[in-house]
Amino acid sequence: MALALTAVVLAAAVPLAAYVIVPQLVRSTLVEDLPTAAPSVAPADSAATLAPTAPSSETLLQGELVRISVADFGSGSVRVIRVGAERFLRFENVEIAGAPDTYVYLSDRSDGKPGTYVDLGKLKATNGSFNYAIAPDVDLAAVRSVVVWCRRFNVTVTYAELRSG
Repeated sequence: MALALTAVVLAAAVPLAAYVIVPQLVRSTLVEDLPTAAPSVAPADSAATLAPTAPSSETLLQGELVRISVADFGSGSVRVIRVGAERFLRFENVEIAGAPDTYVYLSDRSDGKPGTYVDLGKLKATNGSFNYAIAPDVDLAAVRSVVVWCRRFNVTVTYAELRSG
């Protein structure tokens, strides 16, 4: 009986350790510049060189990452910005809990669940400031939040409810 109980406890402890402890050791930092507008195009017969336009950006949506639990948390801000004709999701000065197989979603829900979402790809880093391009066909009017989702454990690591910028 004691051997069976020990086996059950160990079977429960291993996934818990893999989920809570190991990700805390897997941290990464990335600092990317704010995207800038594409270079302006000079006429072919002009001697002018191509120069980037001023890095003006417009914040369309913004929010703050939230702490869900001891293991699932985030802090820092997220913004959906327009730079020229392009749109980006920008994580700024963030700290996000480490977790395996994490992805960034634009969600139609405001409760931290993926709901109907647009997958922007794997989380680039747990700390820092970085960008994700948003496809032109994404309807921002339907986006309510940014969700950082752990596919391995089907859990939200952190999220930010978005509001107009």
